[in-house]
Amino acid sequence: MVHGLLILAFFVHAIFMNLVVGGTLVTVMTEAIGIASRRAHYQQLAGTLANWLPGFLGVAVVLGVMPLVLVHVLYGPLFAPTVSLLGDLWIIAFTAAMMGYAGLYGYSHWRGSLMHRPGIQLALGTVIVAMFLGVAFVFVTASVLMLHPEQWAKIQQGGFLSVLSLPSLLPRYGHLVLAAVAGMGIFLVCYGLFLTWSGQASIGDEPTERYATWVTRYGVAWMLTGTLPQIVMGPWLLLSLPDVVRADLISGQSLGSFAFFVALSAALLSLVLLNAALMVPDVKGLAIGGTLSLVITVCLMVVVRHAVRVSWLSQHDDAAALTTQGQWDVFYIVSTALLLGLGLTVMLVRAYRKNRANP
Repeated sequence: MVHGLLILAFFVHAIFMNLVVGGTLVTVMTEAIGIASRRAHYQQLAGTLANWLPGFLGVAVVLGVMPLVLVHVLYGPLFAPTVSLLGDLWIIAFTAAMMGYAGLYGYSHWRGSLMHRPGIQLALGTVIVAMFLGVAFVFVTASVLMLHPEQWAKIQQGGFLSVLSLPSLLPRYGHLVLAAVAGMGIFLVCYGLFLTWSGQASIGDEPTERYATWVTRYGVAWMLTGTLPQIVMGPWLLLSLPDVVRADLISGQSLGSFAFFVALSAALLSLVLLNAALMVPDVKGLAIGGTLSLVITVCLMVVVRHAVRVSWLSQHDDAAALTTQGQWDVFYIVSTALLLGLGLTVMLVRAYRKNRANP
């Protein structure tokens, strides 16, 4: 039950984490294209995304608490030493996340006044992108380092640079960044379809249908940008796994193996549909099919990620001692706080809707 809860909690957190990591990169790139080409579509979309990104980050941080707590509950003896080994870098990562949060608000607030200084605007955006890419790298490092307790003494002596020698670190990080870009592409496709079906006559000076079609097609392009390189990144990551873990993943005899092969099939289908979507005038149908296929891939890959961790840790002789010392008091406290927060949110939303209905 707890393992299933961890998979669900991480999936929900990953949605908004992708919107932050991939979203900042896509927003700054869209801004740069808009500045260089002076095309209104790019500038308008960049402004919309810049306004949404702080909210995405806030939700990602809140939803990230539960996966961290569950990892601590299930793998506390592995997770705590990992954080200690990262040391100051762990603190720097959280500091960078907070500075990035402030930077997103500043980027959105000052965007209008910086339009006549595009160099400063893009420089600020680039710094924010670098911060979140760095934070993502630290968290990926913690996830990989947790799987290598036999390397802890060597890493403690050699310093952080010795972590880079872990074979699965770089492919896993590249896989995450590309997945974040593809995730932002999914969001853009959904946003474009929402504009198509919203019934608005226009957005600014642009007819909704024309702008919505462009946003949908632009989202498809970013989905392909994040998905196509996985053809190389995925096998690299698979080959970096220990032989026993890789054999277990492709054995076809476990839930993780079943999820892995179904995810691969869905990913290949999404590539076919998304490529076709860019070649036809009416992008909606193929974009919906490609997006659904990619969403299925993402859902199943979260299951595969957890299955790989369980299989990997089971190879250690002391795995039982390392993974059975659950700290349920922390879990119960956080769960209670989460339920109370959700209840309070529901009450505030109802009060807000009531006030709007009866001004």
